[in-house]
Amino acid sequence: MISGNKILVQIFSLPILFFVWGIIAALLKPTLKVPEAISRALTIFLLCAIGLKGGVGIARAGIGALLLPAFAAILLGVGIVVLGYIILIRLKFPVPDAGSIAGHYGAIAMAAVVVGFVFLNEMKVPFEEFILGVYPFMAISAIVTAIALTHYSLSRHKKGDVPLSVLNILKLCFFNRAIILLIPTLIIGWLLGEEGTKLEMPFFEGMFMGVLCLFMLEMGLLVAGRLGEWKTVGPRLLAYAVIMPPLYGIAGVFLGTLAGLSVGGATILGVMAGSASFIEAPVALRSAIPEANSSLSLTASVALTFPLTIIIGIPLYYAIARMLG
Repeated sequence: MISGNKILVQIFSLPILFFVWGIIAALLKPTLKVPEAISRALTIFLLCAIGLKGGVGIARAGIGALLLPAFAAILLGVGIVVLGYIILIRLKFPVPDAGSIAGHYGAIAMAAVVVGFVFLNEMKVPFEEFILGVYPFMAISAIVTAIALTHYSLSRHKKGDVPLSVLNILKLCFFNRAIILLIPTLIIGWLLGEEGTKLEMPFFEGMFMGVLCLFMLEMGLLVAGRLGEWKTVGPRLLAYAVIMPPLYGIAGVFLGTLAGLSVGGATILGVMAGSASFIEAPVALRSAIPEANSSLSLTASVALTFPLTIIIGIPLYYAIARMLG
């Protein structure tokens, strides 16, 4: 089992401390914000760095090594959305809200995955560098499933007149900030490989932790800004945001182990499954499901699921991956 000291390593790692300080700073001075231009720059850098490193990892391992993990990611993306939608409908959420929330939880919080990388590196646990290659498979399958399921239900119950266009769904899924940055850099890293990126990679690797800390500071500010919205979330969504993500994460660890991933790789797949998106899913689903109350999904994913994942979830998924491995 994971020791108490190793849990402390996760809680008191530098990115987590920046995240906590962001919350405290926002509570002390609510007007403190990171400028939008800087926020976008931090996101662009992190996604490009992650994509390049993941692409190089795919080139090193071979594309065949990605097939089973990618299939597991698709199963998780679709399964989490369908199960989440059924549960949320039974909890008396309107169809648009149920579809939107389920889509956010089926997609991935890249910030949580990055913290998972830091956790494994600090504990010197190896993991497959190509694991980021499964990110688009889970994120896109979850978003497509959420859009299709919601539009089908609206049409069936005649609660909306929203045309279901395959072309529109693909545009909403592929042409958003996270996917449009991550997929090309993954392909570039895969095509050029380690030899072709050796001059530029020190720049991305050398600045990665510093940029991540600034990004986590911004996330802390964002979480603190949404603390007051917990009342609007309600006990039903609070329960879903706390109970279901760890179960999804455990399923991710289990499927990752079956797909042949190492303990570290299965841990990361668990983090992907147990997190909730607040970058690509909001961008896609806000346009695709305009009837949904997007503040519900964002408040639950950012203010509840994200901190629980990085502080409690990651050590939990690692411990389970060790037992299964």
